[in-house]
Amino acid sequence: LKAVQAPPQLPDSETMTSSRRSGRLLLALAGALGCCQLFLALSFVPGPQASPAPWSEAPHFSPVVAASAAMPALTMLAEDAEAKYGDYRRWSSVLVPLSTLVFPAVGFGAFTLYLFSEDFAFQLIPGSKEGQRRAALWDANPRTAQENPMDGLINPDDYEKGLEEAWERAKPKGSTVTVKDKLKQWSSQNNPHFWRNKLSA
Repeated sequence: LKAVQAPPQLPDSETMTSSRRSGRLLLALAGALGCCQLFLALSFVPGPQASPAPWSEAPHFSPVVAASAAMPALTMLAEDAEAKYGDYRRWSSVLVPLSTLVFPAVGFGAFTLYLFSEDFAFQLIPGSKEGQRRAALWDANPRTAQENPMDGLINPDDYEKGLEEAWERAKPKGSTVTVKDKLKQWSSQNNPHFWRNKLSA
């Protein structure tokens, strides 16, 4: 015959309840101690021997402190940022005439001048007839005509001499390029990127 084993006995409810109560009590006690430590650390006041020395200078006016104190009062005076009932009438009285009268009149007028006038916006069109006519008038005046780029210099010889000295110090070894030859070449060449010169076809 096999011996019949008794089933394991489960802990009764009184034992489980007492263990839960002891765990809760320890947790509550640890929380209370932590709160006491935090309260003591924040509410500690040093003794008279640890207090700083009294301020000897007389108090003076600080505009920064005064401005920071006045800012809340100034913000109370400002109105709320919200759209009010009458605002749309003010904006519509400006934007409606601009968008329906002024802008179309200026746009259509400029387009009409562009269609029926060859000289419209000639300042923006390189090589236009009116632009060439005005450039010829400026070139005919001896005070404004400038054919030679050296005309604006007070002492062109001194400029050329300084340019030669700088080139002799900076030119690569074995270079045969001279400043006089380059200036002579530049004085007679046709620059295709200059807007007054026409490209040779």
